[in-house]
Amino acid sequence: MKRPRFLLLLAAVACVDYDGVTSSGPGAEVTDARFLRDVVPIIERRCAIGGCHSVLTQQAGLVLVPDVAFGAVVNQASRLREGEVLVRPGDAANSWLVIMLGSDPARRRGLARMPLGSGALPDHQVRTIMNWINRGAPED
Repeated sequence: MKRPRFLLLLAAVACVDYDGVTSSGPGAEVTDARFLRDVVPIIERRCAIGGCHSVLTQQAGLVLVPDVAFGAVVNQASRLREGEVLVRPGDAANSWLVIMLGSDPARRRGLARMPLGSGALPDHQVRTIMNWINRGAPED
């Protein structure tokens, strides 16, 4: 009788979303966002590991594992939309990465919101990424 209850508890714990944890605490926007400290953990968890942008999957030719993520996004052209740049340093609002994470379908021009199939990033994580980009997207 105790075993099914334990398995149910274990299953419930496995479903908890830990993505809200940042260096500033759960659910906190990081205003002075740093790439390695704040952005990499978000994209590693939600985009690379078990996602579409690992070394093996490389959806849209994009690899977002920690060792190569910076070079893969900063000042790099989108393979999905001609003329779009994934990360425009200092201009988060016009960075294709932010547009694809955003809730406005018109800005995505018919493309699905990322991360695909796993639910949108929490607003505080999107704002953290935007803050890093607006700081000039440094590799720090």
